[in-house]
Amino acid sequence: MNELRRKGRPTTESGVKKGAQALERGLEILQFLANAGGSSSVSVLSEQLALPLSTTFRTLKVLEKSEFVFQDPQLGWWHIGIQSFTVGSTYMNDRDVVSVAGPYMRRLMLLSGETANLAIRNNVDAVLIRQCECQAMVRMCAPLGSRLPLHASGAGKALLYPLAEEEMLDLVVRSGLHSFTPKTLTSLNLLQKDLARSLSQGYTIDDEEHALGLNCLASAIFDRNNNVIAAISISGPSSRVSSERFEELGELVRDAASDISAALGDSRSKRENL
Repeated sequence: MNELRRKGRPTTESGVKKGAQALERGLEILQFLANAGGSSSVSVLSEQLALPLSTTFRTLKVLEKSEFVFQDPQLGWWHIGIQSFTVGSTYMNDRDVVSVAGPYMRRLMLLSGETANLAIRNNVDAVLIRQCECQAMVRMCAPLGSRLPLHASGAGKALLYPLAEEEMLDLVVRSGLHSFTPKTLTSLNLLQKDLARSLSQGYTIDDEEHALGLNCLASAIFDRNNNVIAAISISGPSSRVSSERFEELGELVRDAASDISAALGDSRSKRENL
């Protein structure tokens, strides 16, 4: 039993505190290496970060196991590792979506006359990361970083419908089918039917499901590996974004998503555009 406890996660307050301190030291080392051009000796790290030499070396060895750093066998210096590059590349992929999507969002805004939005998934929420506002007196405007429910927003549902059923169900169960308006889909069966329809037509419809008087249409954006990484949408008052325009506007959003996906290297989007 004692052996199991030693191998498990810290369960005491002091154990958690030590774990947090170790994490902070690891992050400090990675930040220092980044600012130092990617490499440093252990003695310089110890001195500059005011850490005992033994603690610095022990932390480096932990980082080395996960390939966040590696040691030059000849000089003994420590360098940024491949896993740091992998994490940074993932961050840059999101930034690529933002930069690539810009012109397509503006075109979508001009063609539709409504505000265009770009969102990504963060855990069980859709998060707004870019917006191109229309010039109408009454228009949709939300702060960047705003969170939207996956099951009750156009962008949220666009981030759900391409997923495998098991992954989609896990996200929905964890987020919960909370009601925001009388039109919110709070039935799993109804939501699944709605997502299946969205997958077939290539875009989602938020018909006042998140906010009364506000409608939204969205479509999924894919990367070069055909993974959904973002959603593009248009949103506006239900008086303008009316049910009579859903098909017209939905096709505009779907085409914009397809163009952005192709620009990011999604081969399927390229084939569909031929």
